[in-house]
Amino acid sequence: MIAEYASVVAAMAVLVSTITGSLATLPTSTNAALTAVTSGAKAQNVPVAGARAAYKRAPYSKPILKYLYAAGWIGGKKSPLSCLFARVQPDETEREAVREIRRNAKLVRQLRRARVSLTAAADTLVKGIASACS
Repeated sequence: MIAEYASVVAAMAVLVSTITGSLATLPTSTNAALTAVTSGAKAQNVPVAGARAAYKRAPYSKPILKYLYAAGWIGGKKSPLSCLFARVQPDETEREAVREIRRNAKLVRQLRRARVSLTAAADTLVKGIASACS
């Protein structure tokens, strides 16, 4: 269990750094979000069509939340163990996501600017991760 948890922690850190690493800002429009989802899927070698479909079926109205959901889906497809852990232990995975988001001041500022709480962002990421293994 400890090795599995360490794997999830590492995957979450990679996911959070991926979200902010290639972008100057989180996307706030649908076009920008779909472009970011496409490039993220290509960078992680997961199906672009699946990532775009995850964005479109995300149960949110804000493009930034739809993007975070799709980014979670990409992370879940890349790491099946993270996907499984997000389904079995969603609360712990969400707590870890909040910790990782807090470590990235740039991401925290962008979320605040978009009026998205850290908890909402983490919850959205975890739901996206879990959706990748269904």
